[in-house]
Amino acid sequence: MKIIDLSLSNAALYEGCKIEEVAGRLNLTTPVAEAINIVGRNVNKLVTEVPQAERDEVELTGPMAVWSYLVVFHAVVHAFRRVTYNDGRSGAVVVAAHG
Repeated sequence: MKIIDLSLSNAALYEGCKIEEVAGRLNLTTPVAEAINIVGRNVNKLVTEVPQAERDEVELTGPMAVWSYLVVFHAVVHAFRRVTYNDGRSGAVVVAAHG
């Protein structure tokens, strides 16, 4: 199973975005309209790096704004047979399943 951490600590997902640490917390300073395109390109690259035979399930996790989850979900929903969400407290929940 592939796990995609959507938190700002995922350097591969936010490569090209400006992130700064303030009071021990990471903050995205790239404007959202620009970050959406960057994250979209990055997640598409991450998906293509997963061999087709290993695209059974992907789990989305990590704290981040809703827009990031929407961008990543859009990229993975038809590339993987199952998409789950795990908030780290309640366990994984299936949010999409195909065939």
